[in-house]
Amino acid sequence: MDLDIAQVRAFTVTAELRHFGRAAQTLFLTQQALSKRIRKLEDALAVPLFLRTNRSVELTADGERFLPHALELLRVADAAVAAMGADDRPLRLDVVDFRLAPMFLLRRLAERDPALRIDRIAGGGFAHAVEPLLSGELDVAVGRVTGFGKPLPDELEHRPIRLEPLVALLAPEHPLAVLDVLPLDELRADGIWLPGHGGAAEWQSYVAELCGTFGVPIDDSGVSYDLRHTLEQTRYGKRRVTLAGADMELAPDLDLKVLPFEPSPLFPWSLVWRRGKARPALRRLLTLAWRTGREEDWCAYDPDRAWLPEGDLSVATAVRTTR
Repeated sequence: MDLDIAQVRAFTVTAELRHFGRAAQTLFLTQQALSKRIRKLEDALAVPLFLRTNRSVELTADGERFLPHALELLRVADAAVAAMGADDRPLRLDVVDFRLAPMFLLRRLAERDPALRIDRIAGGGFAHAVEPLLSGELDVAVGRVTGFGKPLPDELEHRPIRLEPLVALLAPEHPLAVLDVLPLDELRADGIWLPGHGGAAEWQSYVAELCGTFGVPIDDSGVSYDLRHTLEQTRYGKRRVTLAGADMELAPDLDLKVLPFEPSPLFPWSLVWRRGKARPALRRLLTLAWRTGREEDWCAYDPDRAWLPEGDLSVATAVRTTR
């Protein structure tokens, strides 16, 4: 009998998590695809491996007996692949911009797995990562998969990894700085200051929908040469409110006031990779990212207190149904 490694891996992850939905997310599969793999493995072994009820997933006696052998099989298989040099080169990952949330996410993953080897590329926007992903030049990218001007190609797979809250930045002398939370309605008079309003297409479309939804004008006056320049002008210039991602590292010496918005705008980041057989290193990254995000609540979403563009609501829905 020849065993399918992908089916065995589906079994071991489900056995560990005792939950088909979470196992499917961990393996970056649909729940239907996961169930199909396990069913085929059970057919090959001619025994049921799980007891399935509406409330729980438990191993059968045959499943318990098979589990240690399955884990050893995967260990040997992964070692064989690594011995052939498949893991010699680091993963090539596009982070959009070295100042943004993907860098925070990578640092957290590196803390949990110091052996993770990743070459980071900052392509300036998710749209620029699509063709390199399709050609194999990139292994994976982090970005917003909507709002960049065209549909995501069917050859690419994606899963949400972070719903990053946006926060307001303003000088401590600003009249609104006395608030604990800044209602977006308060900005209808003066607007949000985004000098030049540049950046990636998916960012521009996000801001346009956010400001259009809440009737907040975009003040794109002035010039900014980098993030530090924008922050300095926010701190010492005219009465302005700008925004940033909560995961960004800001200049502490400027003593800017950081306020959450109400409702809280969430920027959706997804991991994106090419469908098909993933390198073991990529599977390792995807599994680590999913587990860390679940444990640290990277995709927390309360529809009564948060806001997402219409096109991104399915991202939050997918996260909520598998938590």
